[in-house]
This record gives sequence, C-alpha cells and structure tokens, in this order.
Amino acid sequence: MRHLRIVPDEPDPPPREIAATPDWPPIAIPGRPGWWRHSINGQQVDLPSKTPPQ
Repeated sequence: MRHLRIVPDEPDPPPREIAATPDWPPIAIPGRPGWWRHSINGQQVDLPSKTPPQ
C-alpha cells in the first residue's frame, strides 16, 4: 500500500476567500470560532451568531 508523502519544498496553497451567498445558510469562519459569515442585503457580514439579526 502506498502512502501520501508530503513534500516539504511544496508551498501551501493560497487561502481562499469565504463568501456567503443569498438563500444559503451562513458559513463558519475558519480560525475564528463562533463567528459566521452572512450575506445581508448583498453584503458580506461577519457575526458572532449563526442567526442573522432581524
């Protein structure tokens, strides 16, 4: 059985921008426990709650 070998000279891939989209649930923000990205009126908003304000 072959195993995955991590090559130390290989650079890490660049981080990806997390974007919430309308009509989809909020997205948990990596590295920021408890924070969620919402799409509110077309704007990307980070909130400390999974439920957006009404």
